Amino acid sequence: GLPNMGDIDKQAIGGALGTATHGSGPKLGAYHTQLETLQFVDGTGKLREYSRAGDQDMIHATGVALGAFGILTEVTMNNMPTYRLRRRKWVLPIAEMLKDFETMMAAHRSAEFYYIPFSGYAQFIASDLSDAATTARPTEEDEAGLATLRKLRTALAWLPSLRRRLILGAIAKLPAEDYVQDWLNVYASDRQTKFNEMEYHLPFEEGPKALAEIIELTEKRFPEVYFPMEVRSVAPDEFWLSPFHKRLTCSIAIHHDAANDPEPFMRAAEPIFRKYGGRPHWGKMHSLKAADFKKLYPRWDDAMAVRRDIDPENRFVSPYMASLFGTDT
Repeated sequence: GLPNMGDIDKQAIGGALGTATHGSGPKLGAYHTQLETLQFVDGTGKLREYSRAGDQDMIHATGVALGAFGILTEVTMNNMPTYRLRRRKWVLPIAEMLKDFETMMAAHRSAEFYYIPFSGYAQFIASDLSDAATTARPTEEDEAGLATLRKLRTALAWLPSLRRRLILGAIAKLPAEDYVQDWLNVYASDRQTKFNEMEYHLPFEEGPKALAEIIELTEKRFPEVYFPMEVRSVAPDEFWLSPFHKRLTCSIAIHHDAANDPEPFMRAAEPIFRKYGGRPHWGKMHSLKAADFKKLYPRWDDAMAVRRDIDPENRFVSPYMASLFGTDT
């Protein structure tokens, strides 16, 4: 099985690798860190094959490629025997969560939490290896919870104290979860409500400060926001275009209902992420261009040189990708 997963399992493996898709865990890397071999067709039609054993630099250069280095045709990934996880969920004050952030995130194989806007509370989720017999996974309440938060937002956006009180009442009714299941039945969640998302990957130690500022921004200026904010950790790696390149990472994701314009909220939040050295998720909203990435990625120039060699005529560079790479289409 996969050593780790994100909470969405609908991606193609090529897209998940190419955008550095990840789960959570301070000792667990993103999907691309499992690469042993990869094969792709380059911009000249040549089939290229690289292995970690013989071509480690090229694996690191092309493992996170945004689909712009070639057409991925085959990969070998280093997985692990199937396993079980004990998953637990509980609620705690966000002030306590931020104070004990490093300790709590490090205490479990995989840990993450969601801050519920305008509540003052977070939901912590811990997953650890288990040899116990499987137990029933509780019915997912995520969509019902979002519906409740949306209704309270709509009715009470300009009455924050009453909104907070009613949200706390809803939180108090949430059952604490504690179950054991095979790994494939634990990580992923059903997502039906459409949303726009921005996720930035920051130095781990900067996470609590950045999140505190994002919460303050949201609750002062954006009463329409009701989606929980997701906070995870990711192990460092050596891949040249990986947002986790050479640093333990805290990933913070903010969400906005797709029925409304996300731009004002995202524009206001992004400078906070950038102030703390954040690198944006390749597959989510951000406004950065080539000059910005050059400052954020130590091996940026090396990666671009490899890309030019692999695709000299820019066959795989769309106008959007050209804005990221600083090249012509």
